[in-house]
Amino acid sequence: MSTMSQRNHLTDSEAWRVVDRIWSRFLETGSAGRRPGEGRRRATAPNEDRYLVLTARKHQNMNATLLQQHLRSATGTTVSTQTIRNRLHGVGLYSRRPMVRVRLTSRHRRDRREWATEHVNWRRNEWSYVLFSDESRFSVYPDNRRIFIWRDRCSRNNPAFVHESVRFGGGECWCVKASPLTGAHTSTPFEMDL
Repeated sequence: MSTMSQRNHLTDSEAWRVVDRIWSRFLETGSAGRRPGEGRRRATAPNEDRYLVLTARKHQNMNATLLQQHLRSATGTTVSTQTIRNRLHGVGLYSRRPMVRVRLTSRHRRDRREWATEHVNWRRNEWSYVLFSDESRFSVYPDNRRIFIWRDRCSRNNPAFVHESVRFGGGECWCVKASPLTGAHTSTPFEMDL
């Protein structure tokens, strides 16, 4: 273990040497930044960085571990998953949850349009007899909210990055008509795939 990792602060003489070195560099070059070529060597070459970016764009659902394995099998270079993330962040790719929308077939659209045209002229008192309930949840399709994709910023609504899902897995919905005057109510079941 090195002495720098064991202590958290510099002595006064070390601090003055660092400041003196930075000041000298500023007087020489007009900048206090590092010179090109200084510092640790990059773990990946530019062509490997390009390979990572192309693979992440092609296979958006791959996580950093799978990208790491792909890079190792293709080029023989072994890097950490954090390096993979750093390279992708460097070109503007971030791991995000995809936007989810309800999967609608042409039949769903037709049924919804028919239902809307039938009820477009209903008055408030007619709607007061209808009770909408969504208390039951049926899950026929798996929940895919744990999926992450690599995408650019401001590309959330791009159709390539939208995953369709069935919101409550389909099932049977109940529409209950209740009469407040008599206290009687009737339940009318109808199937509706969501």
